[in-house]
Amino acid sequence: MAARKRNKVRETTRRIPRRSNGRATQAAIFEATARILQSDGREALNTNLIAQKAGISIGALYGYFPNKQSILLAMARRELDAIRERVTGALTDPHDPERDAVRRAVRALIAGYNARGKARRILMETLFAHGGNEEMARPVYEIAETLVAHVGHIFPAGAAPSRITLFVLTRAVDSVIRTATYEHVDFLHERAFEDELVRLVYGYLGNAS
Repeated sequence: MAARKRNKVRETTRRIPRRSNGRATQAAIFEATARILQSDGREALNTNLIAQKAGISIGALYGYFPNKQSILLAMARRELDAIRERVTGALTDPHDPERDAVRRAVRALIAGYNARGKARRILMETLFAHGGNEEMARPVYEIAETLVAHVGHIFPAGAAPSRITLFVLTRAVDSVIRTATYEHVDFLHERAFEDELVRLVYGYLGNAS
């Protein structure tokens, strides 16, 4: 059953040309789709409207994607990659003026989830419905692996967490931020929210040691 779901996910997308003009067209399609989802929701989305807002012909759109579902799936995967790169980059950036790597990662995750939250939620729902639950878990897993690889540089001496501790922590922080984004809480960008998440991490590490 899992194999059939994975095959179903792969079959809904076409190969995207790697030429620079192809990437620009793809980016225009993604941007148009995100704007429609964010403003009007899934019900308003169709390929004709996407093509119109992207400034391309419907035939050009179909040269890249066979249907709107394939666009949503490609965008969902791109979002997952962007979150992973944003957070792992924040964890390992030696030039960031914020010295606390945990705070940098929390801040990066909040920023990543908050970008067009309504559209992002629809993308993730689409990926999950098409058997992409393993893909959705991958970025958090890879963030945890980055923490393991750089544990000595990220956490204070004597506070190095175990792999199980990191599993719990990364999933907990990810879940809190994702839920806050989806519920449109008014404190999402307040320093106090960031402080609470950082306190959650270090408080848990203290209790787990």
